[in-house]
Amino acid sequence: MNVVFRALVSTVLCHAVCATALAQGFTPEEAVKRMTVADGFSVKLFASEPDVRQPVSMTFDERGRLWVIQYLQYPHPAGLKALKVDRYLRTVYDKLPEPPPNGPRGVDRITILEDTNGDGRADKFKDFINDLNLTTGLALGHGGVFVLQSPYLLFYPDRDGDDIPDGDPEVCLTGFGMEDSHAFANSLTWGPDGWLYGAQGSTVTANIRGITFQQGIWRYHPLTKEFELFAEGGGNTWGADFDQHGNMLAGTNYGNHAMLHQVQGGYYVKSFGKHGPLQNPHAYGFFNHVPHSNFKGGHVTIGGVVYQADSFPERFQNQYIAANVLSNAIYWHTIERDRSTLKNDFGGDLLLANDTWFRPIDCAVAPDGSVFIADWYDERANHVDPRDDWDKTNGRIYQLVADGTQPVKPFDLAKLTSLELVELLHHKNDWYGREARRILAARRDPAVIPPLKKLVLESEDDDLALRAFWMLYVSGGFNDALAEKLLEHRSEDIRTWVIRLLGDTKQVSPVLHSRLLSLASTDTSPTVRSQLACTAKRLPGEQALPIVREMLKQNADLDDPHIPLLLWWAVEDKAAVDRDLVLDLLAEPEAWKQPLVRKMIVERLAQRYAAAGEEADFESCARLLAMAPGPEETAMLIRGMEKGLQGSRRNTVPQALQQPLAKLWEQGTPDPTLIRFAIRLGSKKARDEAMRQVVDNTTGVKTRLLLLQVLGQVGREEDAAQLLALLNDQTPAAVRGGVLQALQRFQSPEISRTVLQRYPAMSAALKSQARGLLCSRVAWAGELLKAVDAGKIPAKEVPNDQLQKIAFHKDESLNELIEKHWGRVVGGESPGDKAAKVHGIAVSVKLKAGDPLKGKELVVKTCLVCHTLHGEGKAIGPKLTDFDRKNTRFMLMNIVDPSAMIRKEYFMYTVITIDGRSVSGLIADSTPTTITIVDAKDQRTVIARDEIDEMVQQEVSLMPEKLLDGFTAQQVRDIVAYLQSDPPQPEKQDTSGE
Repeated sequence: MNVVFRALVSTVLCHAVCATALAQGFTPEEAVKRMTVADGFSVKLFASEPDVRQPVSMTFDERGRLWVIQYLQYPHPAGLKALKVDRYLRTVYDKLPEPPPNGPRGVDRITILEDTNGDGRADKFKDFINDLNLTTGLALGHGGVFVLQSPYLLFYPDRDGDDIPDGDPEVCLTGFGMEDSHAFANSLTWGPDGWLYGAQGSTVTANIRGITFQQGIWRYHPLTKEFELFAEGGGNTWGADFDQHGNMLAGTNYGNHAMLHQVQGGYYVKSFGKHGPLQNPHAYGFFNHVPHSNFKGGHVTIGGVVYQADSFPERFQNQYIAANVLSNAIYWHTIERDRSTLKNDFGGDLLLANDTWFRPIDCAVAPDGSVFIADWYDERANHVDPRDDWDKTNGRIYQLVADGTQPVKPFDLAKLTSLELVELLHHKNDWYGREARRILAARRDPAVIPPLKKLVLESEDDDLALRAFWMLYVSGGFNDALAEKLLEHRSEDIRTWVIRLLGDTKQVSPVLHSRLLSLASTDTSPTVRSQLACTAKRLPGEQALPIVREMLKQNADLDDPHIPLLLWWAVEDKAAVDRDLVLDLLAEPEAWKQPLVRKMIVERLAQRYAAAGEEADFESCARLLAMAPGPEETAMLIRGMEKGLQGSRRNTVPQALQQPLAKLWEQGTPDPTLIRFAIRLGSKKARDEAMRQVVDNTTGVKTRLLLLQVLGQVGREEDAAQLLALLNDQTPAAVRGGVLQALQRFQSPEISRTVLQRYPAMSAALKSQARGLLCSRVAWAGELLKAVDAGKIPAKEVPNDQLQKIAFHKDESLNELIEKHWGRVVGGESPGDKAAKVHGIAVSVKLKAGDPLKGKELVVKTCLVCHTLHGEGKAIGPKLTDFDRKNTRFMLMNIVDPSAMIRKEYFMYTVITIDGRSVSGLIADSTPTTITIVDAKDQRTVIARDEIDEMVQQEVSLMPEKLLDGFTAQQVRDIVAYLQSDPPQPEKQDTSGE
């Protein structure tokens, strides 16, 4: 019986009868009474079960009525049979469903809610459409209703406005991914430009008109029928809105962040190990979330809106209000400019439910300026378990109201004249202006163009001028002559949007191109320059690259969060189709001196051509080397080309690079970067030089490690003997560690014999590496276990995670030796033993407090080698900061039995190579040519995809079992105390001036 279990058994027996928290789940009226809201606010119940259940998305129509999707079919589509489910719950179905009305009928519905007597409570409910099958988005406009039902974007016409579809839906788009219903396309939102925008989540793959993507923001134009991927990446996005400048803000499931600022053509952070690389393999960078200070709550922030009305106090104007599902709360976040993008701070609590069943999904600003909240209402928020045990009997819609909010009288904006709709631009609640714009986008009434143009050109209110410009554009009043004038407008937002809309034409007139070129060198606004870079990517090379050339000269943009990468993406987009024009950017030596060129272009361009790997690309590499004005620039190119060649194996140097490489080689002793580059090109001379430097003790340790790394990826079998000779006391320990890592590639039986011979004299760290090496092949693992069996290596030195790696070989003789010395290595303790241990620790923690300061020391040594908490540690496993740490039993169960309920993306993979090597760990990185496996000790192994024979999912955690064994009961309490502690809050500066 281990130390912890012994210490806790008596505690458990003495306190066998313990009070448990009452299960929550309240009536709608009780739930409202439990809520805590910010001063000056109140909560009203607008609708609830049985009239509304599982509300997931909502919007108001031109009469102020609320349209709600009741997502009752979730999580499995009706009428389809699951053939295969992977570790991320991605499901392969037996067929592609037909669109309604011929496809399978589900139980989702779109319901119109109306308060007919003005008492603040919905009393009329009418289904616009039912029998839907996993419907995740709706938008009203153009004489009907747009509906997202993956794989389709549908349009239900209702020209007469009687709330009954005129007929079967039109299929606007086909191809949205439907492998995982918690990540379906969602959040239909009208953009200021009249496009219909939407999001798609993380674990589905769309293929729409030849455009493939896993996650991102897309858009569809209802008049031109065009479809575009607006921005790629960003996580499992749910919820999108536009701020007063027209910036698109999207929700996120990433902890410590509240939103993404999605810019046109941008690439955003993904869980690359889980979802693979970006669709563009040459992006070579991505944008992260909007930086957030003082973040509070769980890691899912969704359904957000930018508050642009007059009912709430002034401090909420243009700030972000969003739902935090895991914290059962509605928070607000400040939004500030950060050069061309944004930054956030936690504003405060708006609504705390004090009810763990409160699951806010969506927010919407109402015509009276209040905020409506869709509450899924369920005990369960975790979608990892695929069982359909969700509570579909309930759901609520709440109204968050500021004191003094006045109800609005009945209205119907559709009955207003076009000129009356224009007047709504002056309304203090932007909802009215947006609705007016939506209606006018369908009318295309030329009568509104003169007054709108006058507002744009003459209004002294820049915000009003911008809203008028958007309305003018969707009404058909934008042309080149107006664009030329507005590129000189004093409002940076108007200049930005003119540039964006010109980019949508994909080509501009010579006059407008000249104006854009001038702005690239003279405009002082970061937002304008950011959009110039976005638009340049959309224009043909002969128009785009002169703009880029001018922007690359602007040192003010060097540290901007967005502009440098946007410029690279504009260049990369033309790298193959306009190769000569791209290379001409570097034709003059002066260009190489520009900081932006050195920081963002030189190395990436070299990498991009080397990675493409065709003869024309190697010729481009040779041209770059010939143009390089000096050794520093040459070194930058070589670094980039070496990166681009990772994962490739060549036997001969490409003809185009033979002479340039020979010239470089003759310039003195080659440095490690040049050697690595030449090895990957296929140079035998370089491999020989690498080995010479590796075995030479006068070579610096850093250089030896760099060369060992590449030899471990592309070395020859005959190199093994020389590497083994380095496992002696005269070789620095760091180099011996590099040798042990590199030897994984080779197969010689001498490796296991030599390593075991040297093993007794190794340090503990090297022994661990040596065992990891020996575990990787069946024969070597056999030698290791025989050494244990013979008493040469103590059994206690081999930890459980390494025994698991050996067990993955599924070799009978190996398993017999494991059973003989260690018993069962996977799930060794029975479920009952683990449950008792969890209960005992939970009781112990409840009876006596732990010391979080002492606990931090222990957590750093045990947990933070793989996890991060409060910004410290390594990000190998899930972030503990985002974990449900306050739930003591849930947390302890995950520590004691880490494989019992593991997030699928953290299952281990065992990769079997074609030469019989086995490497186990998480997928840390994935490119078109390589994967990187990381183990619990943060040791990373790069494997070329063409070397992989099999990848086997191991449904066990990388985290070892029995992690708490050996700690005293008090130490365990200390560990729990620190794991459950809140992040330190920075001291607020006194800005009072006193």
